[in-house]
Amino acid sequence: MSTANEQMEEPTANPYNSKKAWHTPDAPSRGKADTLFFEEPSQATRQAAPEQEEEAPKGRTNYKKRYDDLKKHYDQKIASFKQKELELTAMATETQPAYAPPKSTEDLQNFREQYPDLYETVETVAHLQSEQQMQALKTKMSVLEERELNIQRKEAESTLRSRHPDFEDIRGDEKFHEWAKET
Repeated sequence: MSTANEQMEEPTANPYNSKKAWHTPDAPSRGKADTLFFEEPSQATRQAAPEQEEEAPKGRTNYKKRYDDLKKHYDQKIASFKQKELELTAMATETQPAYAPPKSTEDLQNFREQYPDLYETVETVAHLQSEQQMQALKTKMSVLEERELNIQRKEAESTLRSRHPDFEDIRGDEKFHEWAKET
């Protein structure tokens, strides 16, 4: 039974021992055993391999330098974008003609012929605004007319009081109201 357990368990290498001081690298590959010829690497290829390793040293990364370089690049891009934006806005104002609204009836007629949809839209908006203004003026006028009527009534009552001292007595009398309706 012990042999069956031994066959089931395969020994695994300890990964923590792979790069210890006593570890020596494997010998260079000599090819397959099937072949008869093995070519030794030349002196140039042996020396080229260490140079490649030296070219990529594994040192500490200087994050401050990387951040400063990225920040500098970012600031340059922002400055160039702002400069382009200013140039484009300057070109747009130079090339765009100033709009002059039509002043005469002929100009309005030409505008109406060139842009009939726009003219109708503007006309509709103008009518709506004028209606709103008219409604506001009508309410103000009705208030003013009501005030005028009150002022006229008070003036008439004051003249009647001055001419007829018994105006208040006559005003409350039913006989007077009936007489006024008949005449």
